[in-house]
Amino acid sequence: MNRNNHVFAVLPVASCTAKAINQTPESLNVGQFGIFDAKTNLSVTAASSPLPDAVYFAVGVDKNGDGTTDDLRFSAGQAITRKEMLGYTNNVYNAGTPMTVLVGGYKAQCDTEYGIRVEFRNSRISRIQGFNQFSKAYIVTSQCCDDCAEGCGSLDANFLTKQFVETIAADEAGLLLPTIVARQAVTTATHGTSVDYAEGEEMTVADVDALILFNKTAVAGTEVYTDILLTSQPLSIGSFCQINLGYHKLLETTLIVSLINGFNCSGATTTSTYPVFAEGTGANVIQKEYHASGWAGSGPYKLSEVTGMAKGNIEYLGVKTTNYDQISVEYNLTSESGWGDYKSPLATIVAFPTGTCAARTALTAFLDAWK
Repeated sequence: MNRNNHVFAVLPVASCTAKAINQTPESLNVGQFGIFDAKTNLSVTAASSPLPDAVYFAVGVDKNGDGTTDDLRFSAGQAITRKEMLGYTNNVYNAGTPMTVLVGGYKAQCDTEYGIRVEFRNSRISRIQGFNQFSKAYIVTSQCCDDCAEGCGSLDANFLTKQFVETIAADEAGLLLPTIVARQAVTTATHGTSVDYAEGEEMTVADVDALILFNKTAVAGTEVYTDILLTSQPLSIGSFCQINLGYHKLLETTLIVSLINGFNCSGATTTSTYPVFAEGTGANVIQKEYHASGWAGSGPYKLSEVTGMAKGNIEYLGVKTTNYDQISVEYNLTSESGWGDYKSPLATIVAFPTGTCAARTALTAFLDAWK
């Protein structure tokens, strides 16, 4: 069955207290989650015997800010029937991980132009300019060597590292975070640095200068060098009274790094970490509430024709500063009308504060026992 654009409800939970058995929905505390028998309207758990044929979920809502429950938000549809339950997915909060690319193994020549080009790919760039490339070149020219002509002799590659890191860090667009990392293991005793460094560990500029000093008198083949680690910067989320209509779910940026000038046969780029996109942030859950609001009673129109902003009658239970573990329950609802039977695909997303949460454990235990 095609489940695109199916009706769904979002139930953000504030209290991790599990609901006791045989209580009414009206007994829910503010932000508390409960599972209720669709026939008796009493709360059930995995230990209920017998397990009901149909249930619904509910969360207590405080409408007037007095700290007591005066409304409820329910799961999508009239009920979730045991025979039409399709399954559930458990999505644990993920803070997201930026992409990192190592530029390393390069040599350097005096008075030579070097260039690194980085193509950036993220959801904002795709929204603005489609699949047209968005890239930026970072160009530096290495220093002149003493008493020799253009391009002659070798230059300590640590100078090139420092130049690129300084140039990229000074970019006002702030698209990348450049850091200096050790190409080989470095020790205080041998190389004169302030601390020991393992291969790939971030180094200070002062200790790179210590390596340059060491290399001046080092025996050939014992020189030590550094590489450049480029880290993508995630898209920022703007601050809005309700939600950001320009919201981007995929905040991380993918990098494609190329060496374009000067490196010749030396140097290479290696992806150290691939991006992992954040999931379960407060902004993410609130955005889902916005999309589900038309089925939750606010009406089919979510935007104000006058202001172009989200309408003020949309109710948000999610908290922007809270991170959530989400359980998405998918099911069908079959009904009869006239001469036909209709099967509607539905889903309910229950968002619990991340970490140990008794209410979340109770829901998964019930679903496992029920399916």
